[in-house]
Amino acid sequence: QGHPLHGGQHRQSVAPAMQSVYSFFESVGLTECVPADAGPHVLRLTLISASNIRQKSNFYLEAWTEPSQGYPKNSRVHRPGPGTKDLACEQLEVDWSGQERELVIHAVEYRGSAQSKDLPFAEVRIPASAVERYAAEAGAYEMSMQHGTRTFNLLELERKDALTRKLRFQDMVLPGSMLASLVAKIGAENAVYVPSLSEMEALKQANEKLRRENATLRSLASGSDCDACCGGCAPKRGEASMRLAVRFELLPTRSSDLGKAAMVRQASFQDLKAGR
Repeated sequence: QGHPLHGGQHRQSVAPAMQSVYSFFESVGLTECVPADAGPHVLRLTLISASNIRQKSNFYLEAWTEPSQGYPKNSRVHRPGPGTKDLACEQLEVDWSGQERELVIHAVEYRGSAQSKDLPFAEVRIPASAVERYAAEAGAYEMSMQHGTRTFNLLELERKDALTRKLRFQDMVLPGSMLASLVAKIGAENAVYVPSLSEMEALKQANEKLRRENATLRSLASGSDCDACCGGCAPKRGEASMRLAVRFELLPTRSSDLGKAAMVRQASFQDLKAGR
């Protein structure tokens, strides 16, 4: 039988129950008694290879879940080249509660001066149910790298979507809520209404829906063969900029065993007793 987190059809009901069990044991200081399936988990991504790389400059990979509370995990910087690029089984770990909607992986151009200036050029969004299915496969065949590993096309990002990444770094300087309040205050003082980020996102989605409906109406009026139920003649997403092979594993969060950690030797260059 698979891990409870791996049962996609039960994930929404199982995950909250598991978190409740863990919270109870944590509140009474008995986390070591928590069953392995009930504690927090991490999703381990093993980066196998990249191929068909259209990017000419150096790049790295970012991974995170949505919804998410933290920042993405980054890989090492890689140099593009012909053929298949060996990613040396580098591993990234992200928190996984079982309530995630999807896993996002971005390929990001490395510009070298500041991370806030790096822009993603391709992405793949993997449904949580698929992630858990791949991880269950890896758990059933732990010694086989082929099981639990899949290849994905990372699709080219439009520039407007790539620029949204910069909002992450703006929040580090000025939290989004504070920035929104400041902008709204300035707008009110100048008799200008400034929509909130949620209003802007809703407007963006409404415009996208209208665009698809207009494309459908045009296709029907012209008698073309476009499939109206699938968005008419709306432009397709970007072409594949890279193929990425990744292995998925869901693992219980490891304990650092603080009792044993207290017995670890102090670094010699900071050992004041030794006069060094």
